[in-house]
Amino acid sequence: MKKLLYLVPHLSTGGMPQYVLEQIRTFKDKFDIYVVEYNNYADDFIVQKTEIINEIPKGHHICLSNVSGNIDKNRPQVIKVIEKIKPDIVHIHDHVSWFMTEEIMRGLLNIPDRPYYIVTPHAKHALPQECLFTPDKYVLVSKWQHNLYDSYTDVPCDIWEYPVKDFKVNKEKYKKELNLDPNFYHVLNVSLFTPGKNQGEIFEVASLLQDKPIKFHFVGNMSTHFDDYIQPILKTKPDNCILWGERNDTHKFYQACDLFYFSSIHELFPLVIKESLSYKLPILIKRLDTYLDTYDSNDLITYIENNIEDNKNTLLKVLGL
Repeated sequence: MKKLLYLVPHLSTGGMPQYVLEQIRTFKDKFDIYVVEYNNYADDFIVQKTEIINEIPKGHHICLSNVSGNIDKNRPQVIKVIEKIKPDIVHIHDHVSWFMTEEIMRGLLNIPDRPYYIVTPHAKHALPQECLFTPDKYVLVSKWQHNLYDSYTDVPCDIWEYPVKDFKVNKEKYKKELNLDPNFYHVLNVSLFTPGKNQGEIFEVASLLQDKPIKFHFVGNMSTHFDDYIQPILKTKPDNCILWGERNDTHKFYQACDLFYFSSIHELFPLVIKESLSYKLPILIKRLDTYLDTYDSNDLITYIENNIEDNKNTLLKVLGL
Protein backbone atom coordinates (compact mmCIF):
# COMPACT_ATOMS: atom_id res chain seq x y z
CA MET A 1 0.00 0.00 0.00
CA LYS A 2 1.07 3.55 -0.65
CA LYS A 3 1.37 5.77 2.41
CA LEU A 4 -1.07 8.66 2.81
CA LEU A 5 -0.30 11.19 5.54
CA TYR A 6 -2.93 13.69 6.64
CA LEU A 7 -1.31 16.83 8.05
CA VAL A 8 -3.91 18.79 10.03
CA PRO A 9 -3.56 22.04 12.01
CA HIS A 10 -5.61 20.54 14.88
CA LEU A 11 -8.19 17.87 15.68
CA SER A 12 -10.53 19.80 17.95
CA THR A 13 -14.15 18.98 17.19
CA GLY A 14 -15.45 20.66 14.04
CA GLY A 15 -16.07 20.39 10.33
CA MET A 16 -12.46 19.92 9.18
CA PRO A 17 -11.72 16.94 11.47
CA GLN A 18 -15.06 15.38 10.50
CA TYR A 19 -14.18 15.77 6.80
CA VAL A 20 -10.77 14.13 7.46
CA LEU A 21 -12.47 11.31 9.38
CA GLU A 22 -14.79 10.61 6.44
CA GLN A 23 -11.83 10.58 4.04
CA ILE A 24 -9.99 8.13 6.28
CA ARG A 25 -13.01 5.82 6.32
CA THR A 26 -13.22 6.09 2.52
CA PHE A 27 -9.53 5.45 1.77
CA LYS A 28 -8.26 3.27 4.63
CA ASP A 29 -8.52 0.09 2.55
CA LYS A 30 -6.47 1.65 -0.26
CA PHE A 31 -3.73 3.46 1.69
CA ASP A 32 -1.60 3.02 4.77
CA ILE A 33 -2.83 6.13 6.59
CA TYR A 34 -1.05 8.38 9.09
CA VAL A 35 -2.39 11.52 10.77
CA VAL A 36 -0.05 14.24 12.03
CA GLU A 37 -1.74 16.76 14.34
CA TYR A 38 0.21 20.01 14.29
CA ASN A 39 -1.36 21.73 17.33
CA ASN A 40 -3.29 20.26 20.23
CA TYR A 41 -5.51 23.12 21.38
CA ALA A 42 -7.26 21.24 24.18
CA ASP A 43 -7.70 17.82 25.72
CA ASP A 44 -11.49 18.17 25.57
CA PHE A 45 -13.68 18.67 22.47
CA ILE A 46 -12.12 15.58 20.87
CA VAL A 47 -15.07 13.64 19.44
CA GLN A 48 -13.62 13.29 15.93
CA LYS A 49 -10.04 13.00 17.18
CA THR A 50 -10.98 9.90 19.18
CA GLU A 51 -12.71 8.34 16.17
CA ILE A 52 -9.77 9.13 13.87
CA ILE A 53 -7.32 7.44 16.25
CA ASN A 54 -9.61 4.38 16.35
CA GLU A 55 -9.80 4.20 12.53
CA ILE A 56 -6.03 4.05 11.86
CA PRO A 57 -3.32 1.61 13.04
CA LYS A 58 -1.89 2.11 16.51
CA GLY A 59 0.93 4.64 16.49
CA HIS A 60 -0.20 6.25 13.22
CA HIS A 61 -1.53 9.35 14.99
CA ILE A 62 1.29 11.74 15.87
CA CYS A 63 0.69 14.96 17.80
CA LEU A 64 3.45 17.58 17.58
CA SER A 65 2.48 19.72 20.57
CA ASN A 66 1.13 19.71 24.08
CA VAL A 67 -1.94 21.74 24.99
CA SER A 68 -1.24 25.45 24.59
CA GLY A 69 -3.39 28.53 24.67
CA ASN A 70 -1.35 30.02 21.82
CA ILE A 71 -1.04 28.91 18.24
CA ASP A 72 2.54 27.64 18.03
CA LYS A 73 3.90 28.17 14.53
CA ASN A 74 7.28 26.63 15.29
CA ARG A 75 6.97 22.91 14.70
CA PRO A 76 10.17 21.97 12.82
CA GLN A 77 9.81 18.32 13.90
CA VAL A 78 7.11 17.89 11.23
CA ILE A 79 9.94 17.66 8.68
CA LYS A 80 11.61 14.84 10.65
CA VAL A 81 8.30 12.99 11.01
CA ILE A 82 7.63 13.12 7.26
CA GLU A 83 11.20 12.09 6.44
CA LYS A 84 10.87 9.10 8.80
CA ILE A 85 7.46 7.93 7.53
CA LYS A 86 8.30 8.59 3.86
CA PRO A 87 4.68 9.03 2.72
CA ASP A 88 3.79 8.98 -0.95
CA ILE A 89 1.10 11.64 -0.44
CA VAL A 90 0.79 14.39 2.17
CA HIS A 91 -2.74 15.80 2.28
CA ILE A 92 -2.68 19.12 4.16
CA HIS A 93 -5.93 20.51 5.50
CA ASP A 94 -6.18 24.31 5.44
CA HIS A 95 -3.56 26.70 4.11
CA VAL A 96 -0.09 25.76 5.29
CA SER A 97 0.77 29.40 5.95
CA TRP A 98 -2.03 29.60 8.54
CA PHE A 99 -0.18 27.35 10.95
CA MET A 100 3.45 27.06 9.78
CA THR A 101 6.39 29.42 9.45
CA GLU A 102 7.87 30.19 6.05
CA GLU A 103 11.00 28.28 7.09
CA ILE A 104 9.03 25.09 7.74
CA MET A 105 7.08 25.50 4.49
CA ARG A 106 10.39 25.67 2.60
CA GLY A 107 11.54 22.61 4.51
CA LEU A 108 8.50 20.64 3.33
CA LEU A 109 9.36 21.40 -0.28
CA ASN A 110 13.03 20.43 0.21
CA ILE A 111 12.43 16.97 1.68
CA PRO A 112 14.49 14.40 -0.30
CA ASP A 113 12.21 12.47 -2.67
CA ARG A 114 9.47 14.77 -1.47
CA PRO A 115 5.90 13.48 -1.39
CA TYR A 116 3.02 14.60 -3.55
CA TYR A 117 1.33 17.50 -1.76
CA ILE A 118 -2.43 18.09 -1.71
CA VAL A 119 -4.02 21.08 0.04
CA THR A 120 -7.69 21.33 1.05
CA PRO A 121 -8.82 24.69 2.49
CA HIS A 122 -11.86 24.59 4.78
CA ALA A 123 -13.03 28.19 5.05
CA LYS A 124 -14.74 30.67 2.77
CA HIS A 125 -12.01 33.23 3.48
CA ALA A 126 -9.21 30.80 2.54
CA LEU A 127 -8.35 32.60 -0.68
CA PRO A 128 -5.99 31.07 -3.28
CA GLN A 129 -3.89 34.24 -3.55
CA GLU A 130 -3.11 33.94 0.16
CA CYS A 131 -1.80 30.39 -0.08
CA LEU A 132 1.98 30.87 0.20
CA PHE A 133 2.66 27.16 -0.22
CA THR A 134 2.13 25.79 -3.73
CA PRO A 135 0.94 22.17 -3.63
CA ASP A 136 0.87 19.68 -6.48
CA LYS A 137 -2.92 19.69 -6.33
CA TYR A 138 -5.87 21.30 -4.60
CA VAL A 139 -8.77 19.13 -3.50
CA LEU A 140 -11.72 21.45 -2.81
CA VAL A 141 -14.81 20.80 -0.75
CA SER A 142 -17.44 22.31 -3.05
CA LYS A 143 -18.21 23.60 -6.53
CA TRP A 144 -18.11 27.23 -5.31
CA GLN A 145 -14.61 26.76 -3.92
CA HIS A 146 -13.48 24.86 -7.01
CA ASN A 147 -14.63 27.74 -9.23
CA LEU A 148 -12.66 30.18 -7.07
CA TYR A 149 -9.40 28.23 -7.13
CA ASP A 150 -9.60 26.89 -10.66
CA SER A 151 -9.97 30.40 -12.07
CA TYR A 152 -6.94 31.68 -10.16
CA THR A 153 -4.25 28.99 -10.18
CA ASP A 154 -2.55 26.70 -12.68
CA VAL A 155 -2.35 23.99 -10.02
CA PRO A 156 -4.76 21.11 -10.81
CA CYS A 157 -8.03 21.34 -8.85
CA ASP A 158 -10.47 18.60 -7.96
CA ILE A 159 -13.51 18.30 -5.68
CA TRP A 160 -14.11 15.79 -2.88
CA GLU A 161 -17.51 16.46 -1.37
CA TYR A 162 -18.60 15.13 1.99
CA PRO A 163 -21.24 12.55 1.05
CA VAL A 164 -24.97 12.52 1.68
CA LYS A 165 -25.78 9.00 2.81
CA ASP A 166 -28.99 7.02 3.14
CA PHE A 167 -29.25 6.15 6.82
CA LYS A 168 -32.11 4.21 8.34
CA VAL A 169 -34.07 6.28 10.85
CA ASN A 170 -35.57 5.00 14.10
CA LYS A 171 -37.27 8.10 15.47
CA GLU A 172 -39.23 6.50 18.28
CA LYS A 173 -36.27 4.54 19.63
CA TYR A 174 -34.06 7.60 20.00
CA LYS A 175 -36.83 9.86 21.27
CA LYS A 176 -37.22 7.43 24.14
CA GLU A 177 -33.48 7.02 24.63
CA LEU A 178 -32.95 10.81 24.79
CA ASN A 179 -36.11 11.23 26.86
CA LEU A 180 -37.68 13.69 24.44
CA ASP A 181 -41.31 14.47 25.25
CA PRO A 182 -43.50 12.72 22.62
CA ASN A 183 -46.11 15.46 22.99
CA PHE A 184 -43.72 18.07 21.59
CA TYR A 185 -42.07 18.76 18.26
CA HIS A 186 -38.29 18.82 18.52
CA VAL A 187 -36.06 21.23 16.58
CA LEU A 188 -32.32 20.54 16.37
CA ASN A 189 -29.18 22.65 15.89
CA VAL A 190 -25.75 21.01 15.76
CA SER A 191 -22.75 23.35 15.75
CA LEU A 192 -20.09 25.08 17.76
CA PHE A 193 -21.49 28.24 19.35
CA THR A 194 -19.99 31.15 17.38
CA PRO A 195 -21.20 34.46 15.90
CA GLY A 196 -21.13 32.91 12.43
CA LYS A 197 -23.29 29.97 13.49
CA ASN A 198 -25.73 32.53 14.88
CA GLN A 199 -27.53 30.43 17.51
CA GLY A 200 -28.83 33.64 19.07
CA GLU A 201 -31.34 33.86 16.22
CA ILE A 202 -32.85 30.54 17.24
CA PHE A 203 -33.15 31.75 20.82
CA GLU A 204 -35.13 34.72 19.50
CA VAL A 205 -37.43 32.53 17.43
CA ALA A 206 -37.88 30.11 20.31
CA SER A 207 -38.82 32.95 22.65
CA LEU A 208 -41.80 33.70 20.39
CA LEU A 209 -42.93 30.06 20.50
CA GLN A 210 -43.03 29.34 24.21
CA ASP A 211 -46.79 28.76 24.02
CA LYS A 212 -46.33 26.08 21.34
CA PRO A 213 -45.48 22.38 21.84
CA ILE A 214 -41.94 22.82 20.54
CA LYS A 215 -38.54 22.19 22.15
CA PHE A 216 -35.25 23.43 20.68
CA HIS A 217 -32.15 21.29 21.15
CA PHE A 218 -28.57 22.55 20.76
CA VAL A 219 -25.73 20.04 20.38
CA GLY A 220 -22.25 21.52 20.26
CA ASN A 221 -19.48 22.81 22.45
CA MET A 222 -19.13 26.29 23.89
CA SER A 223 -15.45 27.11 23.60
CA THR A 224 -14.24 29.93 25.85
CA HIS A 225 -12.66 31.44 22.72
CA PHE A 226 -16.16 32.68 21.84
CA ASP A 227 -17.29 33.82 25.28
CA ASP A 228 -17.86 37.38 24.04
CA TYR A 229 -20.63 35.98 21.87
CA ILE A 230 -21.84 33.09 24.01
CA GLN A 231 -22.28 34.67 27.41
CA PRO A 232 -24.60 37.53 26.28
CA ILE A 233 -26.90 35.26 24.25
CA LEU A 234 -27.14 32.73 27.08
CA LYS A 235 -28.82 35.44 29.13
CA THR A 236 -31.59 35.53 26.50
CA LYS A 237 -32.12 31.75 26.28
CA PRO A 238 -35.79 30.85 26.83
CA ASP A 239 -36.84 27.76 28.75
CA ASN A 240 -37.87 25.86 25.62
CA CYS A 241 -34.20 25.73 24.54
CA ILE A 242 -32.11 22.81 25.83
CA LEU A 243 -28.30 22.85 25.69
CA TRP A 244 -26.72 19.40 25.40
CA GLY A 245 -23.08 20.41 24.96
CA GLU A 246 -20.67 18.37 22.90
CA ARG A 247 -21.83 14.81 22.22
CA ASN A 248 -20.43 11.76 20.48
CA ASP A 249 -23.92 10.49 19.59
CA THR A 250 -25.32 13.18 17.31
CA HIS A 251 -26.84 10.45 15.15
CA LYS A 252 -29.44 9.93 17.87
CA PHE A 253 -30.52 13.58 17.76
CA TYR A 254 -30.74 13.63 13.96
CA GLN A 255 -33.13 10.68 14.15
CA ALA A 256 -35.16 11.78 17.17
CA CYS A 257 -35.87 15.35 16.06
CA ASP A 258 -38.43 16.69 13.59
CA LEU A 259 -36.60 19.66 12.06
CA PHE A 260 -33.05 20.95 11.71
CA TYR A 261 -32.66 24.73 12.11
CA PHE A 262 -29.31 25.89 10.73
CA SER A 263 -29.09 29.60 11.47
CA SER A 264 -25.54 30.08 10.20
CA ILE A 265 -24.74 33.24 8.25
CA HIS A 266 -21.14 32.44 7.29
CA GLU A 267 -20.32 29.08 5.72
CA LEU A 268 -18.35 27.32 3.02
CA PHE A 269 -20.15 23.96 2.62
CA PRO A 270 -21.28 22.79 6.06
CA LEU A 271 -21.30 19.10 6.86
CA VAL A 272 -24.31 19.27 9.19
CA ILE A 273 -26.57 19.94 6.21
CA LYS A 274 -25.24 16.78 4.54
CA GLU A 275 -25.72 14.82 7.77
CA SER A 276 -29.27 16.10 8.21
CA LEU A 277 -30.11 15.09 4.66
CA SER A 278 -28.59 11.66 5.32
CA TYR A 279 -31.20 11.21 8.05
CA LYS A 280 -33.97 12.70 5.87
CA LEU A 281 -34.53 15.52 8.35
CA PRO A 282 -36.28 18.69 7.07
CA ILE A 283 -33.96 21.69 7.26
CA LEU A 284 -34.24 25.48 7.55
CA ILE A 285 -31.16 27.25 6.15
CA LYS A 286 -30.09 30.64 4.83
CA ARG A 287 -29.55 30.93 1.08
CA LEU A 288 -25.79 31.58 1.16
CA ASP A 289 -23.79 32.34 -1.97
CA THR A 290 -21.34 29.52 -1.30
CA TYR A 291 -24.09 26.91 -1.70
CA LEU A 292 -24.72 28.03 -5.30
CA ASP A 293 -27.87 26.15 -6.41
CA THR A 294 -26.97 22.91 -4.62
CA TYR A 295 -30.13 22.72 -2.51
CA ASP A 296 -32.63 24.65 -4.62
CA SER A 297 -34.55 21.58 -5.76
CA ASN A 298 -34.27 19.55 -2.54
CA ASP A 299 -37.69 18.99 -0.97
CA LEU A 300 -36.18 18.76 2.52
CA ILE A 301 -34.68 22.25 2.32
CA THR A 302 -36.60 25.44 3.16
CA TYR A 303 -34.80 28.76 2.87
CA ILE A 304 -35.16 31.41 5.55
CA GLU A 305 -34.04 35.03 5.77
CA ASN A 306 -33.03 37.20 8.71
CA ASN A 307 -36.48 38.32 9.84
CA ILE A 308 -37.32 36.65 13.16
CA GLU A 309 -41.10 36.84 12.72
CA ASP A 310 -40.94 35.40 9.21
CA ASN A 311 -38.63 32.60 10.37
CA LYS A 312 -40.99 31.78 13.22
CA ASN A 313 -43.91 31.46 10.76
CA THR A 314 -41.84 29.36 8.35
CA LEU A 315 -40.85 27.02 11.15
CA LEU A 316 -44.47 26.55 12.18
CA LYS A 317 -45.47 25.87 8.60
CA VAL A 318 -42.78 23.24 8.09
CA LEU A 319 -43.82 21.51 11.32
CA GLY A 320 -47.45 21.58 10.24
CA LEU A 321 -48.51 23.94 13.03
